[in-house]
Amino acid sequence: MRAPTLCFALMLALPVAACGGGGGAGNNSQQAATAQAEPPAKLTEDPDNALLPVTLPSPVALKAIPAAFQGRWGMVANDCDPKRADTKGLLTIAGDRLSFYESRGTATRIRREGADRILFDLPMSGEGMSWSEPTILTLKDDGRVLVRDVTAPADRVGATRYQKCPA
Repeated sequence: MRAPTLCFALMLALPVAACGGGGGAGNNSQQAATAQAEPPAKLTEDPDNALLPVTLPSPVALKAIPAAFQGRWGMVANDCDPKRADTKGLLTIAGDRLSFYESRGTATRIRREGADRILFDLPMSGEGMSWSEPTILTLKDDGRVLVRDVTAPADRVGATRYQKCPA
């Protein structure tokens, strides 16, 4: 006769547990909600960043290119030698102006996106042509390396890495 009594007791306990009463089930629901707010153990467990959404800083408008980005930058060591005439990989940044071997441009709509990253539009001219290159500059290795990413037009898209030339 114990089986019917046990079944009856379980039938009474189920509705209470389903409604969150009775301590045990309510605590489990609360623990499950807390577990969902904790970061996943592996990044692949949250591919949509639902638990830890990625928030990028809003770009901050600047009037000029920051001093850390200014100066002479070479793709190879010979580009930094002022005695050479064939410095085809030399980039000089002064104020809001970028000068390359056979082209130059003046940055517009300069925006900072973090301490070591700026974005701007770069209307360019050289060799009788004009074009525009939306550009991202990123400093790396304590300001000794500059990466220039051109994001358009399609035929100019790509990244170029420069080393800071000695002063």
